[in-house]
Amino acid sequence: VIYSLLAVPDHSRIVNHFREKYPFVEVSLTRPGASERITARVMTEARAGRPLVDVIGISRLNMTALIQRSLIMNYESPERARFDPAYKDRIGFWTAFYVNPEVTSYNTRLIASTAAPKAYGDLLEPRWNGQLAFEQTAIEWFATLLRHWGEDKGLAFMRRLAGQNLKILNGNTLITQLVAAGEHAGAVSLNGPRVELTRRRGAPIEWVALDPTVVDLVVIGIAANAPHPNAAKLYLNHVLSRDVQETLLEEQFVKPSGRTDVKSAFMAKIRSAKVQVISVDESLGERSEHYEKLFQNIFKTQ
Repeated sequence: VIYSLLAVPDHSRIVNHFREKYPFVEVSLTRPGASERITARVMTEARAGRPLVDVIGISRLNMTALIQRSLIMNYESPERARFDPAYKDRIGFWTAFYVNPEVTSYNTRLIASTAAPKAYGDLLEPRWNGQLAFEQTAIEWFATLLRHWGEDKGLAFMRRLAGQNLKILNGNTLITQLVAAGEHAGAVSLNGPRVELTRRRGAPIEWVALDPTVVDLVVIGIAANAPHPNAAKLYLNHVLSRDVQETLLEEQFVKPSGRTDVKSAFMAKIRSAKVQVISVDESLGERSEHYEKLFQNIFKTQ
C-alpha cells in the first residue's frame, strides 16, 4: 500500500513497471492529497492502532515529522549507495524519490520572455497586480526564503507580495494547467519539473529560476509498522533503481534524480541560470508551526 505525492498517472506507470517484474505482489496506490494530508493520515492511522500504509512518499519536512514520532522504518536499500549524500539521510529512514526545484512560471502568449521576472523584486511591480497565482501550501518555499534572507527582510517582501492581489489556489498541477490555459499570466512558485513537462508537451508556458532558487525533495521511506514490510522493501529498491530513476522519473516525467549516475537536463538548465540553489532545511521542521502561522496570516489562507 503506497501513499504518495507523485501524480497518480505518473506513479501508476512506475507501479505497472514494478508489476511486470514482480507480478506476485499486489499494489494499492493512493494519493490522499498534499504532503501535509498524507502525513496527517499516517499519524491518524497510527493513533488508531490500524497502520495501513507500507510506502510513503512526501516532502522532506513532513518525513522528518513522521521520523520524530517513530513512524518510519530504518531500511538501508542497496540502491542508496548511488545517491548523493545530500539526497539521503545518514541513518536510512529516507531517500530522495525526486528533486523539486521551485520556479516562477508565465504564459508565453500573455507575457513576452523579455518581460518575464528576472528577480523576486520584479514580482512586486504594479503590472503583476492581480495577474499571479500562488500555491496555498507553499510554506516550505516561504520558510526557506525567510531563513535565507533573514526574517525581517523576508517578511517585508512576503507582505508586499501578498499585496499583489494573488490568486490563492490549491495544487501545483492545477495552477500549472491554469497558467498554461491563460487563466493567469503567471505563478509565483511552482514545481519546476511539472512546468517543464507541460512546456515540453506543447503548452504555452515557460519558467525562470530566480535567485535564490529553492529546491525541495520529495522523499520516500517505509512505514515503521508496515503491514507488508518485505514487499515494501522490494518496491523501494525498485523505485530507487537507476532504471526507474532514469527512464521514467527523469526522461518521462522530468523529475530530477538524486542518483549520481543519472544526468538531469532540468538541473543543468537551473545551473546555467547561475542562481544560488538553496535546499529546504529539515531543521525548519522544528519551527513548522511558527512558519505556518506566519504564512497563513500574510496570505490569508485560512
